Amino acid sequence: MLSSFVFFWFYINIKKSGVKWIIKGLLQIGILVLFIGGFFKIFFTLPPNLFIKIFFLFIYTWCTVGINVNFMIPLITLIDQKIVKK
Repeated sequence: MLSSFVFFWFYINIKKSGVKWIIKGLLQIGILVLFIGGFFKIFFTLPPNLFIKIFFLFIYTWCTVGINVNFMIPLITLIDQKIVKK
């Protein structure tokens, strides 16, 4: 039942917005997977020093927010504008 709803939702949005809707969704999922996956991959390979892990957590969060706010959000906004124009 849930999968039927999801596929119907995809069909309606693709029919309404076109292929750009798929590109936007894949971009957002990719960002999420890359940043969270990258964090855990690096975090668990760090030495077991609490100071290093806290420092890494701070720097990684700062860089991730900076990249998303200054690059990804404007890019997704541009894609949204293209979708709305259509």
